[in-house]
Amino acid sequence: MDMIIYLAIGLVVGAVIGILVGRYVMGSSSGDAATVAGLTATNTSLLSQIDDLKSQVDALREAERLRASEESKVLERLAPVHTLLNQVEGRVREMENERKTQFRSIDDQLKQARTDGEALRTVTQGLKSALSDPNIRGHWGETQLERLLEAAGMVKGIDFITQDQIAGTDDEKGSRPDAIVKLPDGGQIIIDAKVTLTNYLRAAEETDPKQRAVLLKQHAKDVALKAKELADKKYWQRYDLSADYVILFMPTEAALAEALQVDPSIYDTALRGNVAIATPISLFTTLKSVAFLWRQHDQTNQIHEVINKTRALIDTLGKTADDVNTFAKSLGATVNNYNTFASRFENSLIGAAVAIPGVTDAAFPTLTTIDKAPRELADGKIAKANAIPRSAKEVLDLDLVVPDEQTTMDTDGEADSK
Repeated sequence: MDMIIYLAIGLVVGAVIGILVGRYVMGSSSGDAATVAGLTATNTSLLSQIDDLKSQVDALREAERLRASEESKVLERLAPVHTLLNQVEGRVREMENERKTQFRSIDDQLKQARTDGEALRTVTQGLKSALSDPNIRGHWGETQLERLLEAAGMVKGIDFITQDQIAGTDDEKGSRPDAIVKLPDGGQIIIDAKVTLTNYLRAAEETDPKQRAVLLKQHAKDVALKAKELADKKYWQRYDLSADYVILFMPTEAALAEALQVDPSIYDTALRGNVAIATPISLFTTLKSVAFLWRQHDQTNQIHEVINKTRALIDTLGKTADDVNTFAKSLGATVNNYNTFASRFENSLIGAAVAIPGVTDAAFPTLTTIDKAPRELADGKIAKANAIPRSAKEVLDLDLVVPDEQTTMDTDGEADSK
């Protein structure tokens, strides 16, 4: 394409020069050699310029080609960057959308928190009003205790009994504990719930530090008084096989913590009166230990049952083996009697018959004797009943492992949790 352009330019220039020369020759027949020579030189100069232009065009084209090649290489090198930028742009859009979604979610949560806060304040105020009534307070403590017992895996009426199930008259209801937890082998633990919150709630709302300290001090005295009143009832003397202490259950951890912070001696003083103060966490741990004892007790009973059934089975097998041996001996005696009879039959009866003229041995079939005696059961093949462990302790001494529990057994076969 470029070559055609160059040729066209040369032809045009040559034609122009030829026309000029022709006109000049026609206008002056004599001509001017100097003028012709000048035109020829001009033509030569133009042709030289055309060559120069061609060279420049070629150089420009080569430069353009090199530029395009470099641009292609640059674009090729920038392709990963372009891809990465697109990914970054996409991720930025996603993050922006997520941010908007999170802001909307946070806004919704803040609105819900404000709503919940209002509801909580309403409920708190209602609870405060309700807990100001001693009867409601006591019922709430009993309910919390019962829920905790059930949460520990115990069943009402089986693993524990509540105040309304404890034997006694209605007049004695106030002097009965809130719950009695049953222990293996007839033991029991007495628990009484006490809710002491009047001064504690007042202190929580008090803004004056001095007045708050006075209220908390009175709260500590209230807790100590409840422990003393419970100790004076001496529940452990009223119920057989009861532990020699009573658990005072306080449903609110913070209330006990505040009381102990004011008067750390409350706990030790209560223990000297055979009263152990417990909160939901500590009581739950105790109840889970009791539940573990029950599981160990049930496992021990199951082991005893398996042992007894195994001994009974072995006794039955032993008696059956004796019967089999007796039957084998009887069967052996029968075989001996048969063989004796067959021998006498052949020697006496057939011998007498053959003595008759015309009678031969061929007239009588040969009697078959029994050579194999019945096999008796070998002594020792059947286990003796006294080879079976007599107690759960003997079984446990055989490295019986109870999964997921680590226990040691005392001499009575009861489990002690470690």
